[in-house]
Amino acid sequence: MSQNLKTRIWESNGKDYQFPELTFKEVTDKPLIGACFSGGGTRAMSSAMGQFRAMNHLGVIPTLRYISCVSGGSWASTIYTYYRSGANNDQELLGPITRAGDITDQHVATGLNKSQLAYGASKSLEYIVAGWEVDVFGNYSSHDVWNYSIGQAYLSDFGLFDVDTATNNPDDLAYFTYNDDSEAEIKQCNPSLASKVFYKPRPGRPFLIVNSCVLLPQDNPSQTDLINFEYTALTVGRPFLTNFNGTNYGGGFIEPFAYRGGAPSSAPAAQCCNNPPPLRDSAGWAESSAPTRHYSLTETTGTSSSAFAKEIISKYDISRFNPQDFYWAVNGNGPYSGAETLFGDGGLLENNGIIPLVQRGVYLAIVFVNTETKLDPSYMPTSDPHLESNNPDGRCDVSVPSLFGYSNSKWKWNYPNNQIFPTTEFKMVLDALNAKRARKQPMIVNCQHTVIDNNSWGVSARKDKLFVTWCYLDRCVGWEENLGSETIKQQIKDGNPPAGTKPTGPYQHFPNYLTMKQNGDNLVKLTKEQITLLADFTCDAILLDDEQSLVTAIKQVAGLTAEST
Repeated sequence: MSQNLKTRIWESNGKDYQFPELTFKEVTDKPLIGACFSGGGTRAMSSAMGQFRAMNHLGVIPTLRYISCVSGGSWASTIYTYYRSGANNDQELLGPITRAGDITDQHVATGLNKSQLAYGASKSLEYIVAGWEVDVFGNYSSHDVWNYSIGQAYLSDFGLFDVDTATNNPDDLAYFTYNDDSEAEIKQCNPSLASKVFYKPRPGRPFLIVNSCVLLPQDNPSQTDLINFEYTALTVGRPFLTNFNGTNYGGGFIEPFAYRGGAPSSAPAAQCCNNPPPLRDSAGWAESSAPTRHYSLTETTGTSSSAFAKEIISKYDISRFNPQDFYWAVNGNGPYSGAETLFGDGGLLENNGIIPLVQRGVYLAIVFVNTETKLDPSYMPTSDPHLESNNPDGRCDVSVPSLFGYSNSKWKWNYPNNQIFPTTEFKMVLDALNAKRARKQPMIVNCQHTVIDNNSWGVSARKDKLFVTWCYLDRCVGWEENLGSETIKQQIKDGNPPAGTKPTGPYQHFPNYLTMKQNGDNLVKLTKEQITLLADFTCDAILLDDEQSLVTAIKQVAGLTAEST
């Protein structure tokens, strides 16, 4: 493809962001509510299948304006949003509602089938990566190995990735966009794309935000310097403009079909052709040289989860295998400049995906913290968020305290730039979660939080509180007591023995399976029984909650949204 492409660009003015999805009525008709699916590899993917199942059962999905996801949460959310085959409907994709009392040995042995969203979690990703790595030559590069492996393992069963096409002619992989209107608008301004296939979300789906990060500095990335990057069906980029060592990142968005192309040589034009399509709040059309190979849906999903690349591909030269794209920042009317840029897992920066929702002004964020770390009941950090003794590692999911300012450069996971809530409000969350645990209930709680300024992310303080439904993955005694299988009850206990005792059996660490090497040398592979039991649990936890926290919060916030409009 040699013809230049014309892409709309959306510029931000400081923290005055332009989000093009707000020009679509099917988005703005929904309340300002978003759900976040955290990272965590196949554990996060399996947990999300159960959580989607419960929300679908409760009729929650139509009330969500956004889904924001990271890493393993992105694997699940991309399939749920875009699936084209493999399952005939959402019930088949997500699996049946199975309450604790109906869980038997036979059920967990036979409950997972290929049509279910998390089936790919039972595959050997390590084996698939090895095949792509060995065959690198000609048509695709080492930077594609991780993304194409993710496509084969998780997306191909649902019609979202074609292995043969990626191997032999990757430029024939499908494009993606939001709906029929946005596809028509792209093709009207770019006749060279008239015959191209564009994948689009299924009707009625929440607007999907897939999160990754820019690895800075690229030769030795630091948690202090990483910045967020996001992909949607309409846009690629980041709303907030940041300068790092003289190079701009962010400042707005371009359209995915033109991403990877050359930087424009002139300011955007008001028209792209005769009888142009709507601007959709953009600054106009910029003309960009077409990329050598266009961006595809599998690359959004793979890049969001590429933290594993270091462990699974190469111990010696990770830069060869990290996702890499030519990127130019949206910097007013130009001049624009770009460079080959390395990208990484969104969880390296912010593992829950809540901050992009805060940037968009949501009233309620439903945060599924699908972590491998059980919450230590004794973990109650002091009011000084930087004391070394407050290190959450092994005691609380490390990404949550950072949202309240808890960080220390000596901690393994520091997240120094993520504070969006006052430090004083973290204790409220811990107290609420522990209170639910004490009642043998799932750890799902509703809190209200003050949003404070964050100049690293471009978040502005708010006058009104943000409602957050925290859904923290951890054991639930009430659910376990109701299990229909005495064998599985005992196996869960054996897998979660007292401190100092080695876990045994098929459900070690349940429900907080290890992100890597849960099952020996298989890096992220879970057994079908492990997947089935975890998805059943995360679904039933939402249904079992005695306060019905998720539904209660949605009803309350949906009413507030209606009043504000």
